[in-house]
Amino acid sequence: MKTLVSYLAQRPDSSTFFLPQDIERALSELFPQPEALLPKPLKIYPADETQQPILGFPVSESPLLKDLETKLDRWLTEEVTFQVTRATDAKDKAAAAFNIYIGNLMKAAENALMSNLLSDYHAIFWLAHSFDLARHFGSLPRRVSAADTQVGRSLGDTLKYRIFGRWVSETRQQMTELSAKAGSLLEGEEQRGLQFFRLLQDDVLILTEEFVGPDLRELRSFLNGYLRRDFQSFRDSFERLRTTAADLMQRERNFRAALPLFGANPDQGVTLALLLDPRFENFLFDHPMAQNAVTREEREQFQLIARRVREFAVLNQLRRGIVWTNTLPDGEVVSADRRSATTYSRSTRPMDFGKPGVVDPMIHRFGMIYDMSAFSETLGRIRRGGGKEEIRSYRQMLVFQRKLDAIAQRHLLQFEKFLGDGAFYTTRRALRLVRAAVEIQRFYTEMKRKGFAFNKGLRIALNYGYYRLLPMKTAAESSERITEFYGPGIVELSRLTTGKSNREIDEIASFLVQHGYDQSKVQQFFAPLRGADVIDHTQHAREYYAYLDANGHLVNEGIVGSTSFLQELSNELQAEAQQLYRARTPYGNFVAFKPAITDVELIGARLLGSVSLKGLDRIEVGEIVPFAANEVEELTPIDVPELFIMLLRQEFHHEADEQSPAFERHHTTTRERLIGSEIVICVRTTPTDADDEVLIGEWDPSSDDVRRPLRLPRGDFQRLFSLRGELSPETLEGKKDLVREMYERLSARAANPALAFGPYREGEYDSYVLGDVVEKL
Repeated sequence: MKTLVSYLAQRPDSSTFFLPQDIERALSELFPQPEALLPKPLKIYPADETQQPILGFPVSESPLLKDLETKLDRWLTEEVTFQVTRATDAKDKAAAAFNIYIGNLMKAAENALMSNLLSDYHAIFWLAHSFDLARHFGSLPRRVSAADTQVGRSLGDTLKYRIFGRWVSETRQQMTELSAKAGSLLEGEEQRGLQFFRLLQDDVLILTEEFVGPDLRELRSFLNGYLRRDFQSFRDSFERLRTTAADLMQRERNFRAALPLFGANPDQGVTLALLLDPRFENFLFDHPMAQNAVTREEREQFQLIARRVREFAVLNQLRRGIVWTNTLPDGEVVSADRRSATTYSRSTRPMDFGKPGVVDPMIHRFGMIYDMSAFSETLGRIRRGGGKEEIRSYRQMLVFQRKLDAIAQRHLLQFEKFLGDGAFYTTRRALRLVRAAVEIQRFYTEMKRKGFAFNKGLRIALNYGYYRLLPMKTAAESSERITEFYGPGIVELSRLTTGKSNREIDEIASFLVQHGYDQSKVQQFFAPLRGADVIDHTQHAREYYAYLDANGHLVNEGIVGSTSFLQELSNELQAEAQQLYRARTPYGNFVAFKPAITDVELIGARLLGSVSLKGLDRIEVGEIVPFAANEVEELTPIDVPELFIMLLRQEFHHEADEQSPAFERHHTTTRERLIGSEIVICVRTTPTDADDEVLIGEWDPSSDDVRRPLRLPRGDFQRLFSLRGELSPETLEGKKDLVREMYERLSARAANPALAFGPYREGEYDSYVLGDVVEKL
């Protein structure tokens, strides 16, 4: 209700028909449960999401709506011909055109209704189609006059509402049958859609008039053709009523003093909005001067028409809130109005009524979850400390949450869910999320210094993933819905936060003992795994840290992000032309940038590696660390225009090279292993420039073909595979595992046909085979 009132208050034409202070009361008077019946406007963000969003309904200018308008126009053309000529062949043509139009209309309405669980798609569909209905029904008197001037002059308005009546009768019956058919699936939701549809039909004006102005002259056709009243008589009584109210305001002090009680300003005179207000009408009609000016019948007629006009005003403002859009091939959402060159946020999901489901419930968002370490353990300790300790910790948590709310509001984060020991936030920009995460971490440090009870640590995870929207009711009696996030994105975040890849060994051992297994045998069974989780004491010396232990498990006691998040962060840093730096620290090398946060000199990131999280495929993760002044041993600006994500990969591979052992221990134990396929690399013998082609693929000696080939410019090849200088067996020997890993990733996305190896081996290329050893052919 609040959103609806705010939307109507912002619309410039609302003040013509409503007193600004009485919009909420007017909605309650005009519509039963308006918050449930009327569609709620949505926030539509411009391309620059730092700007204020507008309220409205983003609708795609789909071919289906245009096709419906074409079929509607064809039917009305045939119907007007029949109504004027009454010819049998014209009747058949009109009936055929009508059946085609109604059939397509009901298919579109059914799609919108069946998708209505997620949002008010059904209501918005009818508002969108009402543009065409109002325009074409409104032009019917002119069409009739064009076909026969005499008939148009005498029966134009009557025929308009006769044809409209046929449309109402048929669509009402069809929609009733459709709702009954959908009832078993929608469980009552179809009744809400049907109620709104009938509201549009009962108002009449919204489907037959595009606009009603303050002088009400657009009501001529409605009064003459639908109510069968003389429009001029209505205009005369309306003017008498207006004049009487103005005279009373000038002559009677008490009458003038009463106007502020209705929310009107006496200095503005008697406005149309005041005359249409039912409370003012009752007050005015009780006065003898008003009763003498207009008859009882005229007063009743005016009250009836006033209600219709106010209903039309609300519905028309909702209709005019539709923002017509087009989505370009690159995903950019632009206004379909040629007069407006507005570009909207790429996260905007316009409603396409020609698409099954109208809107795909899958969305992409930047997500953040924070989690307090040892939260349950701390709560137990607080409970044992007594009531005073519980109250103290509760007050501290209130302060902490209020500060987090302020941080989220400042960085435009959307709070989605409280998780007890943490919370889930989303936003549309990676940089916002990074800055907010750093500020939350710094405030947590400040709270710990002040004696925060939950002081065991704070873990934060960031990602960019896809979610699906799950609408849920807030209460059985309420029509209000909240939308919950559901899908792999939130699962990935929760796993990244805790860092758990599987159940801890101790948990599994305890579980087995509790279920009757002998404790000594369980300990003997797990003995080989004792010490598998190796602590990195260098990392643990920091207040906040994240790393992969010797067993490949993620240890997160700081801020971690998925590579999909780091990729999007890289794109934003490139778009903002941010200066990047290499930052050397005792516990790792980082690629950093200046974040414009008070007391934070740099924010650095580094790749940690690939980790297997419970229930998910292996994903690459990175650590994000804020640095204050003088916390970095060596800081070097990066002058080469490289992408942030590419620099992270280069640093990661460089560290891997430095940490790899100079030799491998040889064991006498015989082991079996899977021998990987041989990789072949072909480069020109005498390279001319960085655009020379390099071929890499899997060599099949039996057919002498290169399978899953990739052909890359030499410069891109060297950057992607972290190779510098001239290629040789010696340089490739130290990089063969990294080359194989990167090739597997790149070739998994390609489906190129095999190439003959002979022309490369015998031509102007040097060929290298990467097997157990690197050889030059």
